[in-house]
Amino acid sequence: MESISLEAYRKMTSPKAKSKAKAKEQARKLAELVEINLSELPEHEKEIMFHPERRWRFDYAWPDIKIALEVHGGVFTNGRHTRGKGFTEDKVKMNTAQLLGWIVIEATTAHVKNGQMLTWIKEAIALRVDNASD
Repeated sequence: MESISLEAYRKMTSPKAKSKAKAKEQARKLAELVEINLSELPEHEKEIMFHPERRWRFDYAWPDIKIALEVHGGVFTNGRHTRGKGFTEDKVKMNTAQLLGWIVIEATTAHVKNGQMLTWIKEAIALRVDNASD
């Protein structure tokens, strides 16, 4: 068995460390649930860069039909997406994506769990497919 210092043990067992570990586990479970939902749709890509100059990425995307999905977890925990600066930066990203022709679906954990996210993506795909055939 490997020994660790008292300071290292305190860091590992601190409320902050436990909270971080819990958040990581919740994010992993959310990503797993999103993947299960997306499995019935056409093949998608993850973490794709969409802007010619900025390093912005979409969580999930169907680049050939310019549909993207952004999943915002932790919206009730004062996470990045709900604080002033992060929220404002997200709006710049989303509006720029739309001006580049993307349909961007933004979903929270609740939207993933209640099926709304999947419904929105299916509707977006249908819109793109219908418009392509016109």
